[in-house]
Amino acid sequence: MVPLKLQLRNFMCYRGSNNTIDFTGIHLACLTGDNGHGKSALLDAMTWALWGKARARRDDDLISHGETEMEVHLDFDLAGEQYRVIRKRSAAGRGSSVLELQGRTAAGYFTSLSEATIRESQLRINRLLRLEYDTFVNSAFLLQGRADEFTTRKPAERKQILADILDLAQYEAYEERARAKAKVAEERRVQAERDLQQIQEQVEQIPTIQEELTEAEARTGTLALQLREAMECLQKLQDERRALDSKADARTQAERQAQEIRGELIKLEGRVTEQRGKLERYDALLIRAEEIEGAMKALEQARAEKEHWDELREKSLELSQEVDAFQKQIDQARTALEKELGVAETTIKHCHTTLNRYSSRERELVEAQKQIAVLEKRGQERDELQQLLVERTQSSGQLQAENNTLKKAMNDLKERMELLGSSDEAMCPVCRRDLSEEARAEALDDAQQEGKRMGDRYRENQREMKQTTNEIESLRASIDRVSKELAEMGRWQQRAANASQAAEEMNRAREELNRTEQQATALRAQLEAGEYAHEAQTRLTQLASAATSLGYDKANHEAARESIQRLSPRKNDFDALSAARKDRSHATEMIQALEEQYRHLQQKASVTEQEIQRLTEELLQLGEILRQVQTQQALVNTLQRDRNNAERFLGGVRQRLEFAEQHAARQPQVEALYHEAVEKRALHEQLAQAFGKRGLQAMLIESALPEIEMVANELLGKMTDGRMTVSLVTQRESRAGDAIETLDILIADESGERPYETFSGGEAFRVNFALRIALSKLLAQRAGTTLRTLIIDEGFGSQDAQGRERIIEAITSIQEDFDRILVITHLEDLKDAFPVRIDIVKGEQGSRVRIN
Repeated sequence: MVPLKLQLRNFMCYRGSNNTIDFTGIHLACLTGDNGHGKSALLDAMTWALWGKARARRDDDLISHGETEMEVHLDFDLAGEQYRVIRKRSAAGRGSSVLELQGRTAAGYFTSLSEATIRESQLRINRLLRLEYDTFVNSAFLLQGRADEFTTRKPAERKQILADILDLAQYEAYEERARAKAKVAEERRVQAERDLQQIQEQVEQIPTIQEELTEAEARTGTLALQLREAMECLQKLQDERRALDSKADARTQAERQAQEIRGELIKLEGRVTEQRGKLERYDALLIRAEEIEGAMKALEQARAEKEHWDELREKSLELSQEVDAFQKQIDQARTALEKELGVAETTIKHCHTTLNRYSSRERELVEAQKQIAVLEKRGQERDELQQLLVERTQSSGQLQAENNTLKKAMNDLKERMELLGSSDEAMCPVCRRDLSEEARAEALDDAQQEGKRMGDRYRENQREMKQTTNEIESLRASIDRVSKELAEMGRWQQRAANASQAAEEMNRAREELNRTEQQATALRAQLEAGEYAHEAQTRLTQLASAATSLGYDKANHEAARESIQRLSPRKNDFDALSAARKDRSHATEMIQALEEQYRHLQQKASVTEQEIQRLTEELLQLGEILRQVQTQQALVNTLQRDRNNAERFLGGVRQRLEFAEQHAARQPQVEALYHEAVEKRALHEQLAQAFGKRGLQAMLIESALPEIEMVANELLGKMTDGRMTVSLVTQRESRAGDAIETLDILIADESGERPYETFSGGEAFRVNFALRIALSKLLAQRAGTTLRTLIIDEGFGSQDAQGRERIIEAITSIQEDFDRILVITHLEDLKDAFPVRIDIVKGEQGSRVRIN
């Protein structure tokens, strides 16, 4: 992995979006800048983009202060292919993150390679790099303050780091797969062993099952024969029962027919009775024929009288309607006069109310007019005061302007006097002419006299201004008092207007009162005399006379209606009498025909009863037949159940025999599976042991250690003039004398081997540096990865000048092993030791990058 371009937005001290670093063409470079300017932050941006990890514990701590989101783009080359990782973080709300992986196509544009989730995309990046964060910072990335990350780890952790660098995780995966397959083989072996036991049990049961099969077949045949005989007997009994069932149906049909005949006889009896009743009613009506016909004549006479009185009543109603219409006209005319009188009386009452309400407003009008006259006079006084105020204000302004002029003139005069008094020259300091001492004294005296005159005038003006100011204040107070009094003018004018309006209302009310009282008197007289609707009253009198001459008698009219009501039912008797004369002979003939039908049905009923008696006697043996059928049916059911059970048992025995024979046939196959599973289990257990930490992994680590020691000692020899060496030991004796697995670091100098902690900071750094470079080269050359980048963010400050020079030489000596080497320092004497310098400068808008 070789970084190509890094873009930052609001990442730590790199505020805003104008932060892009193009590493193209850079092989060996140093990142310089003052402490805190953001050198290490660039490397944090790389690791955060690739693995989501940096020095900060929380992602939100990486966002620029005052911002809510950040973004990092990292373009890198991997085995000749270009990729881009984009990682974003927003702290708004509950916080959110975005991770996207892109690959550069042959056409030159990037396309997405991201997975469905951030976690899955991160796993794809790890698989692509074949490297994780911890392995990176323990090898190719010397973090600030963590150069001893590998040296100070526990032996087991150091071995794990070496395993990660050598990509031994694949062997762990192989080991897990081998163990999983061994487990599957063991499960298959156990299953095959279990199957063999079951097969043996089934084979041993075959003779017993064959005996059971012979017995079951014999019993099934016996039961089938017994069932066949029982079913034949049952069939015979059922035939006899069906014959009796037919006779039972015939008896039921005969009983139903007998019931129908009895019903017909009852109906005929009813019809005969009905016809005889009609004949009796006809005879009774014929006996009363004279009486019924007389009542009919009386009814016709009553109807004629009612028609006469109905005609008179209609004429009387027409006259009544005309009377009502003219009476309504009379009532309406009187109501109109009464209403008009009511309006007049209301108007009179209203006029009196108005006169009473406004009687006091005349005095108010006089009072208001008096007050208005007084206030108008006060208004003239206020105008005079305002004119005087204007004059006094103008006078004060003129005095102030004059004093301002006098003050400026006095200041100018004072300056001339100071110049005359302080000048030693023989010329006037003002007009620049020759000036003697006498002339100077005279000029000073004139100036003093002029100054006194102007001062007296200035003070006199001040006194006049003070007096004028007092007068102005007095005038303003007087104007305010008068203005407050004049504020009542509107109220008095309104009261005068209201009172004047009330007087006009009173005059109008008096005029209307006189006119309305005269009108009311005339209306009362007209009502008392009945002087209204004269034509209607005349017509009403004529109609009353016509109604009297008509002669309508309501009592006679009512008597005619009562006679009709009383005699109307006799009309039915008359109609019945007419029907009786016509239908009596028909009723006699109907009775004779019905009696003949009745005698015929009685004979048919007798024959049917005899048939029912015969069938009943024959059906007496049906009960015994039914009992025999039930008994035989129970026997058949029992035999069928026994036969079915026997057949099911026979089928089960046959299945058991077939099952046992199938197991016997499978025995060779299962035995082969068993032996195959045993062999595969042994094979995969051996593979798991070979791929384990004590197998190939230990061998690969052992084979890598000499190269690490060689590279580290080569660099350490250059940096210490061959005084120090380092060795890696993978085994040591325990207190009990046993050999235990370890990965210890032994450091020696001219004094011999010493613990790591006893070396100085500079010496320890050289050891750490040499080991880390060796690990980085191993990662670049042997891990199967393509990490061709070395980043050193650590401590040249612990070295003296000679030590720093030798470290630079060591870095230079290994530069061909890496495509890109970045060294971070803030030391001035190292900035020019590298062909490319990347300067980091921090300002008010954040840190910025410049490549030199």
